[in-house]
Amino acid sequence: MRSRLVAAIALLAATAAAQRVVAFDPFAGMLAEDQPPNTILPAPTPPAPVYPAAPLLPPPPLAVPATADATTNTVTGITWYTNGVLLAQMPSPSFPPVGPVMPPFAIAPAVLGMIGGPATGIAIDPIAGILWLTSVPGIVIGVAPVPGTPVLVPPFPIPFPIGPIAGLDWDGISGTLLAVDIGGVVYRFFPTGVPFALPVFPVAAPPFPAGDVAIDKSGAVNGGGLRPIWVSFGPVATDVTIAGPFFPLGVGAAAGLAYLPRPASNPPIGSCPCGAMTPVWGTTGPMTAGNGAFGVSLGGLPPGNLVLFAYDFAFNPLYPLINSSGCPLGLFLGSATMVTVIAFAGATGVATNGLPLFAPPGFGPIYEQSFTLCTADPSGFVVAPLLRLSAGGT
Repeated sequence: MRSRLVAAIALLAATAAAQRVVAFDPFAGMLAEDQPPNTILPAPTPPAPVYPAAPLLPPPPLAVPATADATTNTVTGITWYTNGVLLAQMPSPSFPPVGPVMPPFAIAPAVLGMIGGPATGIAIDPIAGILWLTSVPGIVIGVAPVPGTPVLVPPFPIPFPIGPIAGLDWDGISGTLLAVDIGGVVYRFFPTGVPFALPVFPVAAPPFPAGDVAIDKSGAVNGGGLRPIWVSFGPVATDVTIAGPFFPLGVGAAAGLAYLPRPASNPPIGSCPCGAMTPVWGTTGPMTAGNGAFGVSLGGLPPGNLVLFAYDFAFNPLYPLINSSGCPLGLFLGSATMVTVIAFAGATGVATNGLPLFAPPGFGPIYEQSFTLCTADPSGFVVAPLLRLSAGGT
């Protein structure tokens, strides 16, 4: 049955923004993970988790635009962040990192000189192994993400009349870079300096100067038929391609905003408790195309507890409540296309179902919900949040 599920991914069309972003506040030294509004849950959701940057970097030398940024390696699941002169790495608490985490190191002064000052934007291309840097004047350079930051791609200007540049992102699906100025205007271009598309002007009036930009790398599209491009404005962000809502980021001033390959869920945080047990959903790593080790997990269970992982290609937006705990059911029970897999919690109370993501980027979504035995409920079971799974890009 699982092979039927994996094969069917290639038949699905991308239909809506899927996953999450991580916001970085360099002044408070905090990061927060956020689920932008989407079809699985259209309302703004509470940021979670919110956690301190470790290691903590000194405050950036410039506040507007902030000489600081963040970018997540969608292959390793490790977030890079900077105060403009130092680079640091930190894994997400949402899944284990793939590979080691390097200690902080300085951006070479010569590199900062070539881009016109401390970095206001960084973006990682994890496939080519290039860390892109830019600063206020809009000069971009590609360096190796290692101490000494040796230059791999010579500096070139962003090919538009631009304002002071506040942030940068990489899109492996189109092979382009995105930059945002303090007015929230997004510029897209190839890493040769050739324009890729016309600038994107924010539909809604920005409430604060822009801090950073991040594109949805799931390959999905929003209600306007476009890939979401999120821009942070102080403590909030929005998809600037549509008249979407501003959603809270959980930090005071997000100078960094990075796409995070983690599933969208409803409820967005937590799970439905059952007696003394509260199941905790998770994934085994980044939800990125090519991750053959990807899987869905359910933890917080008694060892040996039975878990039913259920998958389907549609979800029930009414989320009817089931059992005495009031758990929202997101799948259509009895659906002819539903696939189920049975697993048991191990000694640490975690059950895992592998779902290798060998489909190309952009394929999905499939919806997953986990059921587990719970004697404290008259129904005999409890259900975890509904997850929206897709094969994301880099």
